Amino acid sequence: MSKHLAITPARLPTPGMARALIAVAVGLAAVGTLAGWSAAASPAAARVALPSPVPAWPAQAGAKDTGPAGPGVTLHIRVYLTGRSAPAEARFAIAASEPGNAGYGKYLTPAQFRVRFGPSPAQASAVRRWAVSQALTVTGSTPHYIALTGSAPAISTALGTSIHSYTNAGGLTGYAPVTGMSVPASVGDDIATVVGLDSYSYPAADPARNTDPPKRARSRAPGTASAPAATYACSSWWGQHASSIPKAEGHTSAPDAVCGYTPQQLRSAYGVSADSGKGATIAIVLNGHLTTMQASADRFFAAHHLPGFAPGQYTENFGPGFTASCGSEAANVPEEPLDVETVHILAPDAKIVYVAANCADDNQTLQEEDFLDAQTRIVDCHLADVETNSFSIVESAYTPAMAAAWTQIFEQGAAEGIGFDFNSGDGGDNTYGSGIAPSVDFPASDPWATAVGGTTLEIGKTGTVTGDLGWGDTGTQENKAGTGYLQAPPGPFQEGSTGGRSDLFPEPAYQRGVVPASLATAGGTRRAGREVPDIAADASPMTGWLIGYTPPGGRYTQILEGGTSGASPIVAALEADAKQPAGHAIGFANPLLYDLRDSVGIQDIRAAPSAALVLAPDCFNSTQLPSAQPCLTTLGLDSSLHETPGYDDVTGIGAPNSHFIATLAKGV
Repeated sequence: MSKHLAITPARLPTPGMARALIAVAVGLAAVGTLAGWSAAASPAAARVALPSPVPAWPAQAGAKDTGPAGPGVTLHIRVYLTGRSAPAEARFAIAASEPGNAGYGKYLTPAQFRVRFGPSPAQASAVRRWAVSQALTVTGSTPHYIALTGSAPAISTALGTSIHSYTNAGGLTGYAPVTGMSVPASVGDDIATVVGLDSYSYPAADPARNTDPPKRARSRAPGTASAPAATYACSSWWGQHASSIPKAEGHTSAPDAVCGYTPQQLRSAYGVSADSGKGATIAIVLNGHLTTMQASADRFFAAHHLPGFAPGQYTENFGPGFTASCGSEAANVPEEPLDVETVHILAPDAKIVYVAANCADDNQTLQEEDFLDAQTRIVDCHLADVETNSFSIVESAYTPAMAAAWTQIFEQGAAEGIGFDFNSGDGGDNTYGSGIAPSVDFPASDPWATAVGGTTLEIGKTGTVTGDLGWGDTGTQENKAGTGYLQAPPGPFQEGSTGGRSDLFPEPAYQRGVVPASLATAGGTRRAGREVPDIAADASPMTGWLIGYTPPGGRYTQILEGGTSGASPIVAALEADAKQPAGHAIGFANPLLYDLRDSVGIQDIRAAPSAALVLAPDCFNSTQLPSAQPCLTTLGLDSSLHETPGYDDVTGIGAPNSHFIATLAKGV
């Protein structure tokens, strides 16, 4: 049997379950554990509370509340439907994902899911009638939601909330609800959540959307060094070259950072063969589209004497309105080639489907909906067995109402045997500015997703792993005389694996007894929460790997890349590799991963016994320091996060090794 406690609906809330429980007193405690969820109204009020739609951006932007939005403000909202039996759906998804359960690995097709658990025609009709009675206009529908439009006052009345207008000195204009929302009990069992109640825009730059650490400029051409070749030469494998350094942490030399691991080196480190991934399909979700993606990937693999994509092995999936939204040259680079080529490196025989999200970059709410629509296409059409997505941003960018819609799709994916891997983030504890509290990223923090953190993977000359540290880099540059440093080592934090406690979700059962209580409860000051990450893989740019691509209007190049947005496709590919030997897709992997935490296939990552140093051509996250001298990087210092024996908030349960695929396939 599974070593963790059995997951029950009360322990792992989902949007549909919450609506079913909120109407009865026994369910209030379970629902109340999800931050932002209001208690149900009194029976006399005959209304049912929904997840809170109140966003954080007005406070983050310093916006002034100018009062209730008038009838001239028109909202376009989505009312997500609960489904036929939310508790039964949750039980099925749990059983399909939990080793030792009789239902483990027995998945539904999308058609079977719709018939068994999807919203019924009667539910959709009831919600439509209610919307019309509230002077709202139905503008469309899908199997998941009904799209409505109406004035701010009408929607405020219909949802029992108050939508206000906002402005700030920077030119922001927008609107957002200031209180929770509810619906009449007559449709309370039919509505899971409502999204789209807030929106804002800027005439130019948009500081309110700066809610995530800025992307680090880690890419560089292989072998590039700003220091003279005599003092620095990047390494083809870990430890190949070392350079003299001004004395630091008791050392007078440090290994040189890798030039970029080759596909062969990564395959060797993670135990991947040429036919790994056979019979599996991996989805990659990003916004935009690089029209040269397949050609660039084939060119990259040919340069490394490996097969590119066979006919039909790489496909692309676009949703309605993609071209109008993104245009022909919109591409997320180098993220797209990083994800696509990393997946092919580590699951060379798997199929890949690139699922493109629309490009509503000017509006956070619309961007969240665009990515959610891409996730929805994956589950509704069963496009893949596992997905990797590098869209995670700080939780405060999401309301509980929006998070509930994502959770609903993840739960459906679990019932269909689809796993969702997300990068945990590259900002450490995300305290990247004055007065900012530690936070984690969503959707990685959703209990139905696998959050992938980062390590610093040291691959030796023969392709075997010689060491693995939690990813957390600090850096300081040598002075021009080469006699000291511009700032005393270890220098300021640059970037590292994001981890910590979720403010949105309670602790799921698979983490109980594994995650230290000191982490789950923030030192005993909070109720036990979902902890991130779950697992980790190579991410440090000191041990990054090569990718190749042709940017729009540019020339083909090979660069070194990494980050947790590279670690996520590593883990997704390894999960896909386990499908054929396991006899079924791994699906939602977390219960299995936590069961395997002490196995031969997962390396427990611990802090280095002494300072681990590496010399790099520049400091990747330093915009204040000049780039003319090498950067001394101290490894394993991840902001306020720490590697420890067992679970930790840098690497989760640990990192996959060369035995991981076979261990995952064998199960428990």
